[in-house]
Amino acid sequence: MCGLYGFWRSGGPPEADRLRGLALRAGTRGPHAHGHATQGGRHVALGPVALSPLSTVVESVIGHARLATAGAHDDLACAQPFQVGPLFVAHNGTVPGASALAARHGLNPATASDSEVLALLLTRTDLRAGVATLLDTLAPGVPLALLVLTEDGQVVAARRGHPLHALTREEGTYLCSLPFPGSMPLPDATVTVYGSGEQYPLATTAHLRRHQGGPQWTP
Repeated sequence: MCGLYGFWRSGGPPEADRLRGLALRAGTRGPHAHGHATQGGRHVALGPVALSPLSTVVESVIGHARLATAGAHDDLACAQPFQVGPLFVAHNGTVPGASALAARHGLNPATASDSEVLALLLTRTDLRAGVATLLDTLAPGVPLALLVLTEDGQVVAARRGHPLHALTREEGTYLCSLPFPGSMPLPDATVTVYGSGEQYPLATTAHLRRHQGGPQWTP
């Protein structure tokens, strides 16, 4: 149950205290590594969320707190957000058959993380309706939450089963896995593109593991 947080800038920089608060909330879901990314690059480190690197953030940002499920818990290369081409990707969930998917699509992931396979495939996808199609094709019914930061500062948010909450203010929209004051959950089984206002439905809800007796997943 990794933690995600983020901010899409529409009118001004994020409130520093609010952003740090969201990072701390997300950090309770992932103690092994943490990171965040802006258009200027990314910062990742092992261990629980550290707040000082967020002090200079003034643009759109996405962040991740890792609870290792694929790849070693102390492998910094598996820390997210991943940078793949012009995109930064933070993912909470699993990608079934990630190794087979990588081979089928001719991908060469640098880590043992299944989330990296998803990130690599996103670089080949239209970051609007194509994200919904990709998620339904790769992992129908599997719980997930996803944040993608594009090179022009848009933030793409998706959730199915796993939580993701949002609060829109004058300066922009704040996002976090856990609820925070004033926030509302994003609609389940949707992809939302902050920057264009578009929203796309996923074809399946989170049901696969419940019905197939797989590992328990935590909302």
